[in-house]
Amino acid sequence: MNNIVKEKLRKGEKPIGMFLGTGSAIVAECLGRTGIDYIIVDNEHSPAEAETSAALFRAAERMGIGAFARVREISRPAVLKLLDVGAQGLIIPNVSTVDQVREIIDYGKYYPIGNRGFCPSRKDGWGADIPGSPEEVMKKINEDTMIIPQCETVGALKNIETIVSMEGVDGIFVGPYDLSISMGIPGKFELPEFQKALDDILRVCKMAEKPCILYAGTMQSVLDGFERGFDSMTYSIDACMIIECVTERIAKIKNRI
Repeated sequence: MNNIVKEKLRKGEKPIGMFLGTGSAIVAECLGRTGIDYIIVDNEHSPAEAETSAALFRAAERMGIGAFARVREISRPAVLKLLDVGAQGLIIPNVSTVDQVREIIDYGKYYPIGNRGFCPSRKDGWGADIPGSPEEVMKKINEDTMIIPQCETVGALKNIETIVSMEGVDGIFVGPYDLSISMGIPGKFELPEFQKALDDILRVCKMAEKPCILYAGTMQSVLDGFERGFDSMTYSIDACMIIECVTERIAKIKNRI
């Protein structure tokens, strides 16, 4: 298991991803033909669970793009199952405290960093893909698996320096909508306090040399995020993109007939 996104980040590339909310392996394959660098299978806001996620990861791997997932909750089964079926990285929503991050690391990283349960599974070809002793296998998978808490609450924002510095945290994903809601300024991204929050998160990640990822709903927001210094941008959701693109093209056709 080689983490495609982690390798791109190490090389200084700027990977672009997209949330997958349709639960469709066919859509995942289609996205693999677009230039997208990774998908995030959304187990929080879509019906997808571990079995569906495995099929979507398989489609992404076939197309040579990164296979990430957002977990539905902070719990051992939610984290462990997605990793065991092949997630190369996990986005963890609704993080507020340092203790929650310790839990996430405990569930998502093997000894000696965490206490992830050891068992051959799809992620290592049921033991056939990564040769070596259990210690060597755990070390390899720990290196390749990205555990990425979301900063989308005031609690995470207040604890961001501690969270980013923790061993086992491989980056931060900023959810701007929920962060602004938690700050009491829903969707008011232009306000100085929200802009300062983004600057603070970026600064801490840069100091720790850990990637910082931002969600954006428009092409211009993606470009602005990269210009600001974010290492990766997650652009929209597959279902939203289908609606947007088809609506635009149908409108153009109807305006000409």
